[in-house]
Amino acid sequence: VPMHKIPNVPLGKVQQRHVVRIFFPRLYSTAQLDNDVHVSQEDLALIYNRCLRPTLIEVVPEFRDRLPTSYAAAFTHSKTCSGGLAFGSLDIPWDRLERVAEILLAKLGEQKGTFKDAYFVHELRGTKGSTMHDGEDDVERDFALKDMFEHVDVGTLDPQDWLVDVALTIGVEGHVVTWRESCHQELLSYLMPGVPMQRISSLTTRRKNFHLDRTLQIKELAGFRATTTDLADDVSYVQAYCTEKNVSYQLNPGVFRRRRPEELLEKKKEQKVLADLDSISQVYYECAGEEEGVDGRDGCARLEIRVPLEKAMDSLSTLPEELIERAVVAINRRVWW
Repeated sequence: VPMHKIPNVPLGKVQQRHVVRIFFPRLYSTAQLDNDVHVSQEDLALIYNRCLRPTLIEVVPEFRDRLPTSYAAAFTHSKTCSGGLAFGSLDIPWDRLERVAEILLAKLGEQKGTFKDAYFVHELRGTKGSTMHDGEDDVERDFALKDMFEHVDVGTLDPQDWLVDVALTIGVEGHVVTWRESCHQELLSYLMPGVPMQRISSLTTRRKNFHLDRTLQIKELAGFRATTTDLADDVSYVQAYCTEKNVSYQLNPGVFRRRRPEELLEKKKEQKVLADLDSISQVYYECAGEEEGVDGRDGCARLEIRVPLEKAMDSLSTLPEELIERAVVAINRRVWW
């Protein structure tokens, strides 16, 4: 079952990018019937009023004067004038976290049958590139892996149960480097040497497992995403793309969002589209290095594979130079943008 299909709620944070969530697997079937994975307001109130608040008062009695008296009171306190929510926080001492977790899970199971078997998940987001290293330097590679797992007690893990994304980036200064479609199969064959080429060729024709991502609608320039779990034990997912997409990627809808035809039917909306096009053009102009005082923006060919933790140190440390020469193309930055 995909994790995002299991009802869950964020419970706390560690610094800025580390979110601790609590998952309720017994709510899964109900969520599937309603096509809704959110935890209901009634359940959230029950979790806070009968489980979370009593747990914190028991383990951290110093919080008695800081905890809202009920979920309704907390909700009212968090509501802004615009109708949104702004949350405060309480810092739980590290030496009491284990007791909080144990008692909270026990109270959840006692309170409601569908809260039983709840478990915690640690979600670290926005960490891509935080462990950059020279893949051919074993010492750097080892340090990078340890940095990535700094929040995890690796000694308690089964390396076969954990998956790690390992990436390789190829760049040329002053250029945008992207992938050639004609070399996709050769690239996959190198990453999965034990898989016959016939099966790799078959994979690239299956839309369910292989997605082609064309660049600028040009036939030969394309990346891809491939699910390979039924082909190789060591590699479950492969993605090849160009980092130039970062220029237009937005977490929330903005000027680079996909446009709908009806936006051209009203004068006011049409003017907004034209204004956004001017903004987009200015961004590309600067990326090309045409704006005075702006260096421009390069793009790199990036390859990512998902492997078991026990294989992370031995996977994708580099690519053969002759394969790189065939698989990528470098285009002058000014020409590209």
